[in-house]
Amino acid sequence: MTKQNSRLTGLRSVAICLLAVGFCVAVSGCDSSESIQEYLPLLEITESPVANLPTELRPYNWTDSGGSGSCVNASQVYNLTWVGMPELAQWWRDNTAGGETDTSIRRQTDAVGLDYYSTNRADMGFLDWCTATRRSALIWHWPRHCVNFVGFGTDPYRPTDPTEYAWLCDNNRPTHYIPVERNKFARDWDGYGGFGLALAAPPVPPPLFDATLRSTK
Repeated sequence: MTKQNSRLTGLRSVAICLLAVGFCVAVSGCDSSESIQEYLPLLEITESPVANLPTELRPYNWTDSGGSGSCVNASQVYNLTWVGMPELAQWWRDNTAGGETDTSIRRQTDAVGLDYYSTNRADMGFLDWCTATRRSALIWHWPRHCVNFVGFGTDPYRPTDPTEYAWLCDNNRPTHYIPVERNKFARDWDGYGGFGLALAAPPVPPPLFDATLRSTK
């Protein structure tokens, strides 16, 4: 008798629990319908300029023991940082100083085993390629000075302005990129000697997209 009553008591407890669970499901409004995977449209991300190094990573010019600037070497540090070689960029900053020529900067780049592309004739197609592949290039610009070309493009802060600019990073004032109208830039660059050098190493990956999948009911 005692065993039978225990069994009945146990069955009643199970039944009450099942009823309670059912009540909770009904009250909480649970939906047992299957989830559907829906593709979200990819975001159109246009980085301007294309070789947009974070401000805190843009190198400043420095001087050698004689007071000569190191603008070419600073521009190479920008190139190295942009392609994801921070250790070599720091080595370059610590071990080079003073002025450079197009010959000496190519020789130094060869010495550390880096492949690169260069021009000595103000080849705008070269810089178009740099823009298309998101590369920075050190270039002669302004008298006896070297800066980084970081891409052609319109001004993101003036969306109604269709003008195409060459965007430059001057290592004497690297916190803000400098726009120069494309045709004027082409004339100026040619007048300053037309030299440019871009590393063959691929640039850093583009900005990440938002998630492209989500669950819906």
